[in-house]
Amino acid sequence: MALHRCCNWCDATQGLTRCAACKVTLYCSRDHQVLDRKKHATHCKVVKLTQVSLDREEQTLRDDPGDGFSSPAYPFETSVGQFWGFLSTRDYMRARYRLVVAILKIKTSDAVSSAAEHVRDILHLNRSDNMGVRDMLPAIYVRLGRDQDAYDFIKWNGTIGSSGDYDWGNMDLPYLDVVDADVFESPRYLCGKWPTLSWLICATLIKIRLLLDLVALLNSGCLAAKLPQELFDRVKLFIPSTGPVWKNRAVMSRTDYSSLIVELSSQVDELYVAVIRVNKHFWPALLNPGAHLTATPEVYSPGTENEMQRMLQFSYDSWVETPGSIDFIRTMSAK
Repeated sequence: MALHRCCNWCDATQGLTRCAACKVTLYCSRDHQVLDRKKHATHCKVVKLTQVSLDREEQTLRDDPGDGFSSPAYPFETSVGQFWGFLSTRDYMRARYRLVVAILKIKTSDAVSSAAEHVRDILHLNRSDNMGVRDMLPAIYVRLGRDQDAYDFIKWNGTIGSSGDYDWGNMDLPYLDVVDADVFESPRYLCGKWPTLSWLICATLIKIRLLLDLVALLNSGCLAAKLPQELFDRVKLFIPSTGPVWKNRAVMSRTDYSSLIVELSSQVDELYVAVIRVNKHFWPALLNPGAHLTATPEVYSPGTENEMQRMLQFSYDSWVETPGSIDFIRTMSAK
């Protein structure tokens, strides 16, 4: 349930070289790159041109002597964390955002990894996130199989970042420092008075991925009667696909997963209802995305179709790349 580094034409994993233009697509041979050229060319060209634009904006910013007011000198050294507060940095930030969007059109492991690095750096440069990239990162992490990182990000933003007394202007305060939060905990803290749609959506997917892993472990119980215990314990380690399960010794040492599956199912139900409460358009659109995936909403308000389209575009690939997850939602919607 995670993207893997492989040839974009044949899925080979050895002897890979990068596309020299976009730098996020791999091929095992020149022949396969030629065969894939027609399909790859459009998005590749956009990434290349967008990167050139970003490089130009960065150089302009680094060359700017600053005016001490709307344009600081050496912003990459003096204004980290507060970039959007200065007009001179905004063209650079917008160019970097456009690059993230362009890169994510290329659905490779390296492309998604590159997008994750850019988004993290955008947040590093501008903690208050005036462009809303925090809505993108959890789903990007999930696509890379980094479910724990996705949940840690959601946990920090859903608690410390939403507390109301966090001083976003104080660069000495810890930022996004939650590590190894309990992915099996209740998600109620996300379902309060002012829930954030993107985090609810991703938390739902993370819980479903946990459920799918636990059901696989439960079904593997029939192997126990057919294999020596030592061999079964080793085989069991290869069944889960998400890190939070196989890294959790307490979970992996269980002989019965039924109660945990019931608890997670209840959590998914709670998150599912919370998403509906925040935006009634999302689940129907996930099941039948159609033109919503190519819509271009420039602005949106909470609960609107425009908001749904934006969050669907940020998260859809993470659902598609998790086999069984959309069918899970389909079953819930049919109740």
